[in-house]
Amino acid sequence: MTSSPRTIDDTMSLPQVASRGEWLIGREEVLAQDRAATRVRDAVGVQRRRLPMVKLDKGYVFEGPGGTATLLDLFGGMRRLLVCHFLLDPEGAQECASCSAAAEEVSSDLLARLRRRDTALVAVSHAPLAAIGSYQARRGWEFPWYSCFGSDFDYDFHARREYRDPGDIPGRHAFQHQGARLFHAYSMFARRAETVGSWCYWLDLTARAE
Repeated sequence: MTSSPRTIDDTMSLPQVASRGEWLIGREEVLAQDRAATRVRDAVGVQRRRLPMVKLDKGYVFEGPGGTATLLDLFGGMRRLLVCHFLLDPEGAQECASCSAAAEEVSSDLLARLRRRDTALVAVSHAPLAAIGSYQARRGWEFPWYSCFGSDFDYDFHARREYRDPGDIPGRHAFQHQGARLFHAYSMFARRAETVGSWCYWLDLTARAE
């Protein structure tokens, strides 16, 4: 016995259908809200860059393809550093879907644009370097990716929750240095971090003087 094909009512997934005139009225209302949201985002960006920075006195050690590295090493000679906290389990078998989607957008051109503005971008995970390297090779990504396994880095910057709802959360962190002095400028987590995609939005997280 064969079953008949399931009938799907396509109209169930459609928004309300209106005339062109009604659509234009609604579109103008939404456009006004879009413009207001853009102005709010710009104002928040100004406030973010005016935030005081926190001087870091604690040292952190990472493992990368070139061996052991300090937080200052992650700057790669740049003045500013953006760190993407990538969720990856210790075996490298499970990853965060939103982290992977964001990583797909980190192209060599994006990295070059940031470097031209004295800014480095790296990924950090609380997984062993072997798991990171295997997963990165499988995905074909070439951005710098370090392990903070065994370090307090993700705990200290609130990307790993220890007491309530244990586990990692995706995050973005902005750092700056002046000589050997390191500073933490900003952090964002979870869905808020998903708004970062274009190189200019990445750069907007930094404490730029210009």
